[in-house]
Amino acid sequence: MGKCFSSCSSSSSGLDHNGKSSDSSKHPKATLTTTEKTTAVSQPFPKGVGLPKPDISQRDTLQSHAKLNPTLNPSPDLAKMPKASFSDSKAQKLFERYKDPSADAILAEGTERFCSDLGVNPEEFIVLVLAWKFDAPTMCHFSREGFVRGCRAMHADSIQGIKSKFIDLQSEVLQRSAFKDLYRFTFGFGLDQDSGQRTLPIEIAMPLWKLVFSQRQPPILDRWCSFLLASEIRGISRDTWQMFLNFVETIGDNLSVYDDNEAWPSLFDDFVESEKMKATDSNEGTTGREAMV
Repeated sequence: MGKCFSSCSSSSSGLDHNGKSSDSSKHPKATLTTTEKTTAVSQPFPKGVGLPKPDISQRDTLQSHAKLNPTLNPSPDLAKMPKASFSDSKAQKLFERYKDPSADAILAEGTERFCSDLGVNPEEFIVLVLAWKFDAPTMCHFSREGFVRGCRAMHADSIQGIKSKFIDLQSEVLQRSAFKDLYRFTFGFGLDQDSGQRTLPIEIAMPLWKLVFSQRQPPILDRWCSFLLASEIRGISRDTWQMFLNFVETIGDNLSVYDDNEAWPSLFDDFVESEKMKATDSNEGTTGREAMV
């Protein structure tokens, strides 16, 4: 979120619901109600498919970091001790340190200073997780209520206290239910709500996809982003964003299990068809070269 994705200020409110002239009009199909879509997205990972397990190197990095920082990895005896006291007034003072002079909120400049004091890059995954914990309504905007409530939930009222929770936060969002909540949050986080945006510009959606999936990237993510660019898709609707998580959980890296008779957004139909055509062309090219040998 360096410079809070400054390109986010470019409005896409004039886009249609799917970011194209109409990505759902190519072939009419049954549509899900909002309740049904939300239920579909929130289903557990199907057994044997879905997102890959966290990279072992990521886990080792966190464990090594914890060994070098004993306070982040307390011994069993320390873990049984009562939590350090939390002070609402200290959390309020921490908020005041970064609050914008013109508003009762932490805005772009304060966010940059907050990240600097935490020793993190604004574009790091942990900053997205903090924004989720603080219930930030959009990029570079932390309300007083959300900030203090988030500090209270983490039981941290200082910079060092928040830093000491990084390992726990990383572990929390590796849990399926927490990750799904973080994923759903990320769409609204990327919108320019001041301009009434309802569709994520593609130049914001793709970096956010790569960021939210940075700890366990779906096998098809790079191909999906390449397809969006090649297709000149201008924006991503909330439904498409939310259904994409269900999509990658369902197919993993096996596009043959995709059923276009189900109520998927037509953009997914186009993506799968494109990938299958590429595979066919590749196989025919290989067969032709072998025949010439």
